Amino acid sequence: MRNRHSFAIFAILALLPLAGAQKKPLDHAVYDSWKSVRGTSLSHDGKWILYVIAPQEGDAKVEVKSLTSDKTYSFDRGGMVSFSNDSKFVVATIVPPLAETKKATKDKVVPADMPKNSLLILNLDSGEQTKIDRVTSFQLPAEDSGWFTYRPEALKADAGTPASSPPTTGAGSTRPGTGGARRQAGPGARGAGTTTTSPTGASLVLRNLKSNKELKLENVTDSVLSKDGTVLAYSVTSKDGKEDGVYWLEVSSNVKKDIFKGKGKTSKLALSDETKAVAVLTDRSLVLEPAKANQKSDNSKVAIATKETPKPALAVFYFEPKVGSAKLIAPHTSPAFPSGWTISENSSISFSEKGNRIFFGTAPKPGEEKKDETPDSEKVNVDVWTWLDKKVMPQQLLQASADQRKTFLAFVSVRDGKVMQVETENIPSATIGVKGEGDLALGTTDFDYRLESSWDEGYADTYVIDLANGKTREIRHRSETRLALSPTGKYIAGYEPSERQYVIYDAHKLTEVVSKIPTNLYNELADVPATAPAYGEVGWTQNDSQLLVYDAYDIWNIDPLGKGKTTSLTGQRGRQSNIRFRYVSTNSEAKYVDLGKPFLLSGFNTETKESGFFTENPTQALPRPEKLVFKNKLFSSPVASKDGSILTYTQQDYVEYPDVWVAQPDFSNARKISNANPQQSQYNWGKTELVNWVSGDGQRLQGILIKPENFTYGKKYPMVTYFYERSSDTLNAYHPPAPSASTINLTYFPSNGYIVFVPDIPYKTGYPGESSVSAIVSGVLAIVNRGYVDPERLGIQGQSWGGYEVAYLVTRTNLFKCACSGAAVADMFSAYGGIRYGTGILRQGQYEHGQSRIGGNIWEKPLRYLENSPLFWLDKVETPLLMMHNDKDGAVPFTQGIELFSGLRRLSKPAWMCVYNGEDHNLVERKNRKDWSVRLSQFFDHFLMDKPMPIWMSKGIPATQKGKTYGFDLDTTGN
Repeated sequence: MRNRHSFAIFAILALLPLAGAQKKPLDHAVYDSWKSVRGTSLSHDGKWILYVIAPQEGDAKVEVKSLTSDKTYSFDRGGMVSFSNDSKFVVATIVPPLAETKKATKDKVVPADMPKNSLLILNLDSGEQTKIDRVTSFQLPAEDSGWFTYRPEALKADAGTPASSPPTTGAGSTRPGTGGARRQAGPGARGAGTTTTSPTGASLVLRNLKSNKELKLENVTDSVLSKDGTVLAYSVTSKDGKEDGVYWLEVSSNVKKDIFKGKGKTSKLALSDETKAVAVLTDRSLVLEPAKANQKSDNSKVAIATKETPKPALAVFYFEPKVGSAKLIAPHTSPAFPSGWTISENSSISFSEKGNRIFFGTAPKPGEEKKDETPDSEKVNVDVWTWLDKKVMPQQLLQASADQRKTFLAFVSVRDGKVMQVETENIPSATIGVKGEGDLALGTTDFDYRLESSWDEGYADTYVIDLANGKTREIRHRSETRLALSPTGKYIAGYEPSERQYVIYDAHKLTEVVSKIPTNLYNELADVPATAPAYGEVGWTQNDSQLLVYDAYDIWNIDPLGKGKTTSLTGQRGRQSNIRFRYVSTNSEAKYVDLGKPFLLSGFNTETKESGFFTENPTQALPRPEKLVFKNKLFSSPVASKDGSILTYTQQDYVEYPDVWVAQPDFSNARKISNANPQQSQYNWGKTELVNWVSGDGQRLQGILIKPENFTYGKKYPMVTYFYERSSDTLNAYHPPAPSASTINLTYFPSNGYIVFVPDIPYKTGYPGESSVSAIVSGVLAIVNRGYVDPERLGIQGQSWGGYEVAYLVTRTNLFKCACSGAAVADMFSAYGGIRYGTGILRQGQYEHGQSRIGGNIWEKPLRYLENSPLFWLDKVETPLLMMHNDKDGAVPFTQGIELFSGLRRLSKPAWMCVYNGEDHNLVERKNRKDWSVRLSQFFDHFLMDKPMPIWMSKGIPATQKGKTYGFDLDTTGN
C-alpha cells in the first residue's frame, strides 16, 4: 500500500515540471497584447465605477460597471470620460480608430478631412446611448445641475472657421480643476473653460442630460461654465461683427445679459462660482450706454465698444448679475503698478474663492521694436556670455520665451476698486493666503543666489507682504527653508534644515516657534552631500490649531503657539514596528485634517516590504493604529466616492497586475473588478524574494531577487544585475512586458531563463564608484554562493547614473562576462564643466552636492574626479560593453558616450554603441524601444546563453545600409 502511494506521489511530482514547461516564455511580439487600466472613476453615489482598458498601442475600451447589480456597459475608444454629478449618466468623447488616423496621416489627408471625435452620452438606468458626431471636446462641471457644454466640429463649409486639431486620445475625467490666479486663487476662481483658436469663434452647445434640450451658441471664442452648471459666461467674435461681445447666460431659464457688445478682442474671461460675477480682460476702451430695449434684463446697462485706443491696451471689466452692468475696475495703468508697467497681454484672470478679488498679471510695457531691414544673409547670430550672468546663456536661451511672457501678480478689490501690485521684480513670486482672500502674502526671491545655484544649494529670501499697505518684511535671508501660509492665514511654517526642526511664525506678529520633535524629521537614508530633505507635512488641523508632520515612520503634532506638548499621533508605533505610517485623505475637497474622528493611514514595512492600511482614532488616550489590511502587496492610494460609501484602489505584486478593486471604507468585502491581462497565465513568469547580505563596507543591505517561475534547484542559471540607487521597496511592483525605454524588462528576462538581481546601493561622499563596487559585487557574490547561479554567466546593466556605475564597475572587476551601460558619464572632469542640454543648467552642482556625490569642486578635490572617472581606467576593462547614448540626450551629453566608446575602441576593447537619432536620455518612440529591447536581449543571450551573435554585433551595420537592415539575424558562420 505504501509503495502504491509513493508511486502516485512520485507520478504527480514528475508531472509538475512538465506542466510548468507548457507555459511559453515571453517574446518581443507580446508587448502590444499587454494592457493597462487607467482613468478609474467612481460615481458620486458609489454605485458605479468606470475605467479604461488600453493596449500599449491601439484602441482603448471603456468599461462601466454597476457595483450593486450585474449591469455592465462598454464602448470602444473612449477618450475623455466622466460621470455626471447625479450619477445617472456617463459622458465621453469617442476618438477615431487608431488605424484610420494613422492611414489618414500617412495619406497626408488635410486637417478638415481627418477622422473626427464624436460624443457619447450613456444613460446608466436605461442603457440608452446617444451619439453626436464630430465633437471636439466637452466640459462637464464638477457639481453640474444637468447641463454641460460641448464643441461641435466645424464643417468644411463653415466660413471663417478652421479645422480643429487632431483628435485627443488621452483618457480621464473632464471635470475642470479649480482655476485661479496662478498660485493664489482656489476653488471658485474659474478661468476659461473652453476656447477656440479661430479668430471668428466657433459653435458651442449647451445640452441638458435629462431632457436632451440643446441651446446652440455661434461664434463663441471663450467660455466658462460655473462649477454648478447654472451660469455660462462667453465671448463672441463673428465675421460681420454684429453679435460681437461678452454675455452672461443663466442656463436653466435662458436669460441672457449683455456684459458688453461691439467689435473688439476679448482676451480672457473668469467666472466666480460664489457670486456668479464675471471678470473680462479686454484690449478695448469701453463706455457704458443704456441697454437695448429688447434686452431681457430690466433697467440694466451694457458696455459698448466705441473707440480703439491709439495703442491697444488691456483693462479689467467687472460684471455683477444683480447690478446688470459692466464697469471698468482695473485700467491698463494704475498708480499701484511700477512705473512703466501695464496689464500684460500674457496675463491670466481669475477670482479669489469668495469672489472678492480679481487677479491678473502685469509686466513692463514692451518697447517698440524697430523694423530690421538687414537681409537675413547679413544678420549675425551670436550669444554673448559674461561672467556676471545670473544664469548661463544656454539656460537663458531655453527660458527666454517664458521670461518674455512672465507676468507679475496684481489684483483689484471688487468692493472698493483698490488695485494692489503683489509681485515685483524684487519679489517675483508670491502666494496669497486663504485661497486668495487673505490679508497677507508670502513672497520669495532667489535673485541674489542664482549665480551660485549652478554649484551650490538653492537659497532664497522670504518676505511677508501686507496687502493693506504693500509693506514688506523679510523673515528669512539666504535660507533653504521653504515656508508656506497655513489655510486660515494665521501662521507661516516650514522645515528649517539648519535646525532640523520646523519653524512656525505668527503671520502678523512674526513671533517664531521652533518644534521640539525628538526624532529625525529629515530623510535618514539621504546620502548625497547636501542638506537632507524633510519627510514632509500632513497638513493643518481645523482652525490651524496644529501642524502635523512626518518622521521616517510616524506622525507628530506641533502646537503653533509653542505651548502644547508635542506628541506622536501614531504613538511611535511605526518606528517600533518598522512600519512607515502616512495619512490618507479619501476626500479631495477636505480643507483640513479632522482629529475629531478616525482617519485612514497607509502602512509600509521597511524591512519586509509588506503594506496595507490602518485606521487611527486620535481621540483615544493611547494612539494605536488598528490594522485593516496588510499583506505582501503594493497598494495604490484609495479614492472614495463623494458620498464616502465605497473605495477604489489597486493592489499588485510581481505576479499580480494592478487591476481595479473596490471595498467598503474599512476594506471589508474587497473584490476585484477588472481583469486586464488574462493572457498572462499562458506565459512563464517569475517570482520575487527579498534578499539580505552584508556589503564590503560591513553594511547590511537589501535587494530583490527575481527567479523564473519554473525555477529548478540543481540547475545553474545565468544572472543579470540591474540597479538604480535603492529599489528594494519595489519588491511587490508589477512589471508589464513592454518595450524598453532604456533598461532591461524585469519580467522578460526571468521568463526567458535568467535570474535578475536588483541590489540597493548606499553611498559615501567622494566615492560613488567604490560605493557601487562595494554594494553590487558583495551582493552578486552572496547570490552566487547560494549555488544556483553560474559564476561564469554574470551580466550587468544600468542606465544614466546606473550606466555610469556599470562603466566604472568594469574598470574595477572582471566578475561580469558582459555589461550594458546606457547614457553614462565617462569623464567627470568634462562632465563637471558641461551643461544639461535639456534645461541649460550647469552640471557643477550635481557633482558637488547632488547625485554624483563628489562633495567638492574640481580644484578642491581633483583626485576624486580622476578616481571616479571610468575614462582614465579603460585600459583595465576586459568586459564586453554594450552602450546606448542618444544624440539628443538632454541629461548626459552625447559627447560623454563618444568619449567612452572611442576610448574602448582605441584600446581594442569589445564595445558597441547604439545611437537613436533625435532621441533624448530615454527612448520615447515605440519603434525605437522595440528595437532596443531586441538588441538588449540578443546581447545578453549571446554572452550568457551561448547563442550566436546577431549580425549587428558580429559585422555591424554600415552607414550605407542604415534603415535598410537592422542586423537582427544571427550570425551562424562563427566569423
